[in-house]
Amino acid sequence: MRIFLLLSFLLSFSTAYAQYCFPEKRKEKKLVKKIEKKIEKRAFYVAWDALRNTNDYAVFLSLKSEVLWLKSEFFNAETEALKAIDICPENFPKAYYFLGEIAFNRKDYLNADLYLKKSIELGIADPYYSDAVNLYSKAKVIAEIINNPVSFNPKIVEGISTQFDEYLPIISPDQEMAFFTRRSDKKSLQSITVTTIEEFIMSQKIDKQFKVGSPMTYPFNLESNEGGASITIDNKILYYTKCIRNEEGYNNCDIYYVFNHNGVWSAVQSFSDNISQPTTWESQPTVSSDGKTIIFASDRNGGYGKMDLYEINLIDEKWTAPKNLGSNINSNEHEKSPYLHTDGKTLFFASTNFPSLGGFDVFYSRKDSSGLWQKPINIGYPINTVADEISLFVSTDGNRAYFASNQLQGVGGWDIYSFALHDAAKPKRVLFLKGELMDENGMVLKDVELEIKNINTNEITTIKVESGTYVSSLTLAKNDDVLITVKKEGFAFNSTYVSAEDTAFASPAALNIELESLEEGKSFTIENIYFRHNSYQINSVARQVLMEFAAYLKLNKDLVIEINGFTDNIGAANDNLLLSENRAKAVYGLITSSGVSASGLSYNGYGEQFPKADNATEKGRANNRRTEFKIIRQ
Repeated sequence: MRIFLLLSFLLSFSTAYAQYCFPEKRKEKKLVKKIEKKIEKRAFYVAWDALRNTNDYAVFLSLKSEVLWLKSEFFNAETEALKAIDICPENFPKAYYFLGEIAFNRKDYLNADLYLKKSIELGIADPYYSDAVNLYSKAKVIAEIINNPVSFNPKIVEGISTQFDEYLPIISPDQEMAFFTRRSDKKSLQSITVTTIEEFIMSQKIDKQFKVGSPMTYPFNLESNEGGASITIDNKILYYTKCIRNEEGYNNCDIYYVFNHNGVWSAVQSFSDNISQPTTWESQPTVSSDGKTIIFASDRNGGYGKMDLYEINLIDEKWTAPKNLGSNINSNEHEKSPYLHTDGKTLFFASTNFPSLGGFDVFYSRKDSSGLWQKPINIGYPINTVADEISLFVSTDGNRAYFASNQLQGVGGWDIYSFALHDAAKPKRVLFLKGELMDENGMVLKDVELEIKNINTNEITTIKVESGTYVSSLTLAKNDDVLITVKKEGFAFNSTYVSAEDTAFASPAALNIELESLEEGKSFTIENIYFRHNSYQINSVARQVLMEFAAYLKLNKDLVIEINGFTDNIGAANDNLLLSENRAKAVYGLITSSGVSASGLSYNGYGEQFPKADNATEKGRANNRRTEFKIIRQ
């Protein structure tokens, strides 16, 4: 009996529910058909007149939404569609489609995703089916980005950001200089009126913080629009954008460059007309770490879209003609604000192409093993929003991203911010080194090179030292260790081992090297040849260093040396003496097995004598467990 009553209730509820969705009277059913035909014939005004005096059946509300949507009266169409699905949520796929399309165009992608999915589930038919499926595929992707937010906690960059506008920022690869554009109001002494001006600014980092910066002097700031810069890793060539209004009134933006000679900028240098064209927009250059590639934005003819990214390469001291980066990067939309990270393999840029959340979004792309740019990835929400996000760049260590925005609570209008970049978007690891290389008297050495050996791949990168200074940028895998050596005839062997876990070299680091001249009777420590307590086993790090030391001895063929081993003071003195001799013997054996003649080598052990550090600490004892080479004859 109870089952019968429940069934009766459900049937009566279903019938009542259905009555609110569709009319029962024959006349009203015919009216529905008539209105549908008028809509098919695009007789919207006739259809609307027929709908004026209809009652509140959901089908009439849905038809009203369709007519209003077709007439581009989207607010009213949304109102009627919401009424229809509120009454009958499972009957009107068109209403869901209109709501989804309106939400998508409003950049309300989460609701667009839900509405469009529902329209397809309810069997949306032509002429809306294809559009619904296409739009849903886009809404689903963007909704997935929004529903999976990335970490984003922007902090204002102190010093640079002021009450004025700061934008188009870039920081030098060594992280010591910042370049950006500042827009401010100024009043001259001769005038009482306030003028808004743009100035190209440089700021130096002092005590780990950038200063407010000052306008760059001649040859800069001669035009009304200058900035969008990029600088080589040695800070010797600055590429930037300058806009000059021609006689016809066209504000032509092109890329230029200047040389930095000991802090003094050269005259402005122009690119050839096939790179900086007189009637097209070329801007926002970004230079590779080797200085041989520049990527920039241009609206020149022959591209994929309204604005594309192009590449030029330095070959035989000449820049090649621009090459479009291709359809993986460029689209039929806008692409601009490129930033090529110091790793040379990660490109950040702004695009209005799908899946942009609205306006310009920041994307990143990586080069594959063939050197081709892969499909760009949206950097994520809430870094990207429905507003425009442009001009993002990433620190050399890959940990922080920087950008300018007027959407956050800063100290001015446009300010410069930074945030910790989420792992998925981080570039590859970069070992960035700069420093001086002199002899022990502080004199510049000629014809000196550093060799940086990747221990995992055995690849060797040679860095030239010019006027006593050097700078190097090397892209590494996460677990790569490197060995830095200097082998110059007449000077002591010098090496530095950099482990992947060594945080001292995680960010751009200064490594000053002093080469000691060889003298008979003088002893030199071979760095990184350490032994465990009570052991003479040569570990993998020491083995790599000794292999390079063997190469050094082959270069200095006339050297006769004595290899000396030392221990800490743990244990009996006689035992330590024997241990030190075994350590020296192990080093001797490895070097001779590498092809160095034994006639120029001997070895001795001195036990715990002649400590170089305090044996009271573990660090001191480890330093005392060392290997030295002594010059017997040269």
